Amino acid sequence: MTKHSEDRLPVDLVRPIGLLLLIATLSSVFIIANEIIMILFLGILFGVFLTKLASWISTYSPVGYRGTLAVVVSALLIAIVLAHAFFFVQINSQIDEASDRIDEGMSELGTLISEYPTLRTTIAGTPFLSDALDIKQKRQGSNRSNNTDDQAENKNKEGTSDQNSSDQSGLQLESIPEPVKQVASTVGQIFKTTFGLIVNSLLIFFVGLFLSISPTTYRDGLVSLVPVPKRERYREVFDRTGDTLWRWLIGRFGSMLATGSGAFLLLLVLGVPMAATLGILTALLTFIPNIGAAVALFLAVMFALPQGTGTVGFVVGGYMGLQLFESYVVTPLIQQKAVSLPPALLISFQAIMGVLFGFIGAAVASPLLAAGKTMVEMLYIDDYLESPSTDHES
Repeated sequence: MTKHSEDRLPVDLVRPIGLLLLIATLSSVFIIANEIIMILFLGILFGVFLTKLASWISTYSPVGYRGTLAVVVSALLIAIVLAHAFFFVQINSQIDEASDRIDEGMSELGTLISEYPTLRTTIAGTPFLSDALDIKQKRQGSNRSNNTDDQAENKNKEGTSDQNSSDQSGLQLESIPEPVKQVASTVGQIFKTTFGLIVNSLLIFFVGLFLSISPTTYRDGLVSLVPVPKRERYREVFDRTGDTLWRWLIGRFGSMLATGSGAFLLLLVLGVPMAATLGILTALLTFIPNIGAAVALFLAVMFALPQGTGTVGFVVGGYMGLQLFESYVVTPLIQQKAVSLPPALLISFQAIMGVLFGFIGAAVASPLLAAGKTMVEMLYIDDYLESPSTDHES
């Protein structure tokens, strides 16, 4: 054996080392640019929605796929404009009322916390609720600080009076929008990245639009990167993954409709203010499994607290009933043989993605897990572990 051949790596080590380098490179890129990658994934999800919806409609209409896609996109844009004209204008007109309601609810929550230390410990361990509690404590601390300053500085009455006047006016301005800011920042955190809400929305829209215009072009482009004998199999894998994401979307939309309408009727019967607005927000938040339902429940409880603890109990029980109905009736009925994600696996993956990448990571965790599960089952379990033609012991 020559010296040159001895210096070469064994053939059976080249592939594992190359695979490790590829995984390390992709992981580094994902960690560095995780926000934009997740936004692009949402764009792919939107592209799947447009493609599948236009394909389904085109099978029942004389118009071709491109024409149907144009109609779908136009209808979607019109719906967005109408939603902005009616829903967001209504939200803007009710922002003061919503702020007062949330502020009053926070006061009631603070009273309950002072009476039940166990409740305080539970809320302190919940990220969203603990942030809201911190706001309340800061306000109370600010009020106590102002009162102490007033008593200690009686010699400078005029200066102290001017300072207290400015502090009170600042506190008044802060007390009105602060609860709304807290809720809005949490709910809107999914789009809060370095690019901003508008740019992210446009990026999602145009990525999805261009993917839906010619989906086979992008699929075949990825397939061309694998060896020729395996291209047909990878084409099947990508198609199956798209079907999985489509079924996941159908299940989410069905859940949004069921929980949103159910929440509206529940809050309307209980006499909770702004029932329609809370119902719409509940529907939108339900798009994010588990976490969205928790945020929607928190909002409903904040609006129900001024009505009394009895109303809060009915709201909590009603929302839990809606979630059980959605999880065990609506989603299985709509999806049928669709995405079956084990709840423990989904919650664990959401927690990991949330810790690593924030709220947007938790938001995309469910569809990302569904797509990854499909690929692992087809490429690793079916084609490698359970393939009779593969000799694993050699």
